[in-house]
Amino acid sequence: MKTLLLSLTLAFLISGCGRNPETLNRKGVEALNAGEYSKAARLLEKAAEKTEGVAASEIWGHAGLAAAHVKDRKGDAENFLLKALELDPVNLTVNYNLGDLLIQQNRFDEASGYLEKAAALGSAEALEALAGIALRQGEMESAYSYLQQARALDENVRVLTTLAVAGKGQLSVEESRKLLQKAVTMDPNYAPARLNLAALLDQHRLDPAQAASHYEAFLRIHPDDVKVPLVRDRLQLMIQRQESGDFSRPDPVRREVENLLDQASQAAAQGNKMGALQNCLRANAVATRAQRTDLRERALRAASTLAPDSARAHFGLGQFLLSENRKTEAMVSMEKAREIAPGLQMTLRPSILLAAELGRKEAATTMLQAAEQAGAANADLLLDVGDLYAEALNNERESKRVYKVILDGFPGYDKRTDVQARWDR
Repeated sequence: MKTLLLSLTLAFLISGCGRNPETLNRKGVEALNAGEYSKAARLLEKAAEKTEGVAASEIWGHAGLAAAHVKDRKGDAENFLLKALELDPVNLTVNYNLGDLLIQQNRFDEASGYLEKAAALGSAEALEALAGIALRQGEMESAYSYLQQARALDENVRVLTTLAVAGKGQLSVEESRKLLQKAVTMDPNYAPARLNLAALLDQHRLDPAQAASHYEAFLRIHPDDVKVPLVRDRLQLMIQRQESGDFSRPDPVRREVENLLDQASQAAAQGNKMGALQNCLRANAVATRAQRTDLRERALRAASTLAPDSARAHFGLGQFLLSENRKTEAMVSMEKAREIAPGLQMTLRPSILLAAELGRKEAATTMLQAAEQAGAANADLLLDVGDLYAEALNNERESKRVYKVILDGFPGYDKRTDVQARWDR
């Protein structure tokens, strides 16, 4: 029995050694980052209680953030954050997090005070939150002002989209359209920007083809959203408007792009595929400058159709589709580009990485084999092939085989030392 008691005592002592504030804080932050909020709140609270001065402020702040994610600890979260501010009133993150917590409880007036402090300390997110409160309360001018300030600090898709909505009374339709088109260009997968741009064009009876493309994008991004039935109805109406010509005025950018694509078609009909490709690329450049993703797709699809033997045309379309997160469609275009020009180095890495991401290892292997054969005299291309075998396919055997080909066949290669290091690892 005495031995057992001694063992238990030792166990308690060993356990106690690991409960110092630093260890508790470290484990608490690890739990917080892992999404284990209840555990994180418990550990961080204990760490904060054992820490003094300003150093404790950060820990109380983390404890408050963790507790805010636990359903029955919202009150504790508020207390923890208040303790953090008692120790460090100018902690930007804590002021913002407390304001955000109070917003969730519809305590907008209290939240505003803390968010104003965070905003004064340089938080763009706090300005966005203040704009959100103003929008809820119907104070459009205040919301617009906060969003302009937020944009000056951090121009992101949320700010641009909300600014276009909040600024209806102060911005022209064209100004709102430009804001939303910029948001869509920055992040093609940000559904609110897509939907608001489509609705703006729809409401003002502007370019129905562009509106349709953004409604379609919204459906692709959020196929299960509650707004899907309404969006489908509006999409059908846009198609009808386009067919009937029932809209306010011709879109000047669309007319310029269509004119260039007409020239491309004429060039192709005359057998001038290079001229066709150049006009398609000019149309894509016009659409890009105007931030028109709908017209970019049209121009790039025309390029791949009118110049079907151009690897760059297919790859350009693939890159665009990839930027729109349409990965399966992008893969088709990239495979076509690799089939036409297996030795074209600029298309190799993105094509292989996409194929690996989509789980198409056989396709990736086939492309790498074709690239190796086409690039037998190109050490740089072979190095890419070897690297991609390792990085994308986790095939060290094939990777080393290609490195050996380079070492044996290119004795004067300027990257020989790098290749040797890869071979030796």
